[in-house]
Amino acid sequence: MRTGRRQEVLNTILGQLLQERGVVNAPEDVIVLKKGANRDIPDLLVNFQGLRTAVECEVDDQVNAAQRAIGSARDRVSSGLAHIGVAIVYPRHLREPEFVALKAELEKSPLQIAVVTESKETAYSVGDVNYLESTLRQTFSEMIREDVVAEAAAELDAGVEQFAGVVASKIGIAHRLAEALGIRELPKPRRAGKEDSE
Repeated sequence: MRTGRRQEVLNTILGQLLQERGVVNAPEDVIVLKKGANRDIPDLLVNFQGLRTAVECEVDDQVNAAQRAIGSARDRVSSGLAHIGVAIVYPRHLREPEFVALKAELEKSPLQIAVVTESKETAYSVGDVNYLESTLRQTFSEMIREDVVAEAAAELDAGVEQFAGVVASKIGIAHRLAEALGIRELPKPRRAGKEDSE
């Protein structure tokens, strides 16, 4: 049975720590939402580099804490509520410190952290709030690279299609291109009747 400080307090302090590190642009961008019967809303919803990031938290003294946190983070991304889903499992000792010491304790405590995006999901790794910050920044960089590659591929594809459309209607250009590329016309198939009669 759970004793000590409620998880919502930890979520609020985590939001403050992320804001102090510049992960969240301004305090009003941190929205801490209460746990309860309605799980349609995340524990913490932040705007990170223009991307909605849902942070789903559990404490490791709860049954299936890690599975529940990653499942909720996965749901936030698959439902379109967030671009990035983060699952965090707090160590149970964070329920115990005096409130005045809680922020410093949370800042240095080992958290279990996993990240979900549309293209990938990481396994849990352990790190403090600074590690969480660097993980979010790395995730953002990876997502930007994926978008740049996708955009470049789409532009290249559109260019090839446009070029092919212009060349296809110009017989002379098509023959010269084929010659330059070493493409030869396929031999004409033999007619069966003519071969049989010889």
